[in-house]
Amino acid sequence: MNEFVKFHAKNNFLTLERMKLLEKLSQLSDERLAERYNDAFLELYRYARLYSPFYTKLYADHGVGINDIKDISDITKLPVINREMIRDHVEDIYNSLDKLKVIGLTSGTSGTPLTLYRTLFDISIEQGYIRHYRQQHGYTIGQPLLSIRGTLGKKTSFDYFKKANILYISSPDINEGTIDKYYEMVKDFKPVAVEAYPSYLHKFCIELSKKGHVLTIPNAFTSSETLVDFQREMIEPYLNTTIHDWYGNAERTILLAQDKQMSYKPLPLYSINEYREDHVITTGLISKRFPLIRYEVGDVIDMQHKGFVPDLVNPSIKGIQGRIGDNLDLRDGSVVGCIDHAFKGMEHLDMAQVHQYNTIDPIEIKIVARPAFGPKQENQLRANFVRMVGAETPLKFVYCNKEDLTYSNNDKFRLVIKNKPAGS
Repeated sequence: MNEFVKFHAKNNFLTLERMKLLEKLSQLSDERLAERYNDAFLELYRYARLYSPFYTKLYADHGVGINDIKDISDITKLPVINREMIRDHVEDIYNSLDKLKVIGLTSGTSGTPLTLYRTLFDISIEQGYIRHYRQQHGYTIGQPLLSIRGTLGKKTSFDYFKKANILYISSPDINEGTIDKYYEMVKDFKPVAVEAYPSYLHKFCIELSKKGHVLTIPNAFTSSETLVDFQREMIEPYLNTTIHDWYGNAERTILLAQDKQMSYKPLPLYSINEYREDHVITTGLISKRFPLIRYEVGDVIDMQHKGFVPDLVNPSIKGIQGRIGDNLDLRDGSVVGCIDHAFKGMEHLDMAQVHQYNTIDPIEIKIVARPAFGPKQENQLRANFVRMVGAETPLKFVYCNKEDLTYSNNDKFRLVIKNKPAGS
């Protein structure tokens, strides 16, 4: 779809209706909101059971009758589905007209990209969540928005979409030789907000800092990657901004967004989340046409459990660690998460990435540093890691350029990379 079609697909009466609903839901008590979740779940379950060939067969095979599910507390009677099941049965999950299909793909950061189906109805509803959330934090559609993207197109490094008032910049084109041009361009544009992957925004700010440039962009909306502390510490001062991080997935089965107190909270009636120690079982509520019910997502949500219903409507989330692969495995079988904490407050450090090959070889810490990063900083970083992984875990520091770091096929950055040794 071109930008004009995308704009109207995302901004129509369905979008406005969802925004109005979200405003009403925000006024409800937790008890009343739980009732709305119950109603939404039952509607989705019954619809999927009747109209999706995949779920009709799946629930029959597991002996679950349509009347066996009486309320949301019965959700655990339903089987859990995974990526492989979606890949093998994608056509049977979808239950609407072929001409309404919009094909989506996951990024493939956890394996082979997964084909998904959406409709323009689903896209419009999700846009209602995006617009309502951003409006709560001071950005209204039509105000100047800077969007830092991957490759925009052949020989295109920036573009301006007048109707939406969006200035697009290509992240791969941001470097020491182009940053002055982009600085002047953004300064003249005067954006009220910027949207980008955390790694794109971090890269932009690194180049700004090298030239001593500082911008003022009140709001920064980040998504699609785990936001790590050293990125926030660079981004907020160089843009004079407040980051509002948005955690979700391409499957549209979970959505957690930072509120004004910087705590992650679910946006109402987007999904049902069952939090486990090393994964989340998710049920998306915004699409009946491609329903994903009790879909396992391999991300770690650090939280204080209060019970199913309280965790559903108002969970106490301490942080999002990302995929279980973002943790480090130690020789004694233990697992260490929150690796970004080792880099918090480190001076003269631009970027870093941690590579683990197995539990025997040294953990490789790739560092993109400035000239002032010396033995003092390396010793501090080593001490930070030893505190987390223990003195018996060997460490190897590798100084490199940002081009030597590893990105996914979709150009997403991950702090921890699990890979195999060369030649294995």
